[in-house]
Amino acid sequence: MTGDHWTSVSNNKNLGVTAHYISDAWELKSFVLTLLKTEERHFAEACKEQFLSVARKWDIEGKTTTIGTDSARNMVAAIRLTRYEHMNCVAHTLQRSVTVSLADSSFVNVLVKARKVVGHFKHSPANAAELQAQQVSLGKKQEPLIQDVPTRWNSTLEMVKCLSSNKEAVIAALYNQEHKLVLPTAAEWDKLQRLETLLEPCR
Repeated sequence: MTGDHWTSVSNNKNLGVTAHYISDAWELKSFVLTLLKTEERHFAEACKEQFLSVARKWDIEGKTTTIGTDSARNMVAAIRLTRYEHMNCVAHTLQRSVTVSLADSSFVNVLVKARKVVGHFKHSPANAAELQAQQVSLGKKQEPLIQDVPTRWNSTLEMVKCLSSNKEAVIAALYNQEHKLVLPTAAEWDKLQRLETLLEPCR
């Protein structure tokens, strides 16, 4: 089984659990077992009971060998309270390594600027409308900019790609507005392109 706690846009806390197995034809099969709203805080004991409850409901307690989760302490501790082996999520580990690497790199300053530019358009309908008008004027796809978030896989890559592909529209929109943003320099726009190339294989 694999499982993950996450919080919805409406601030509901949820647990998703998926079962994985190898068929007789040696094909990987995956089925979502549950998506349940969780009320209690995610302490290890509560997490353990949630996983065991799902396993009991689907009668797979004796067929389950391993539970994969992210490396959050409560999740790791929860699985250690069961008889199952814990496996860290490879995607989460990769994402974490990318995040840690970027936090101590030459890309820090340009990413700060990129986030502020994206935030300028994300937090104002008027600014977003101006960007959209410039996208239309330039014959570009109308799309909102993407803000990266620490908990979403590849969100920094998606932010950089979206910002780079909308560079002309962003610059044109900001030219028509009063703002205190410090835009990326020509060298920093190139740096964002290099970062995109660097992160793409980590997808």
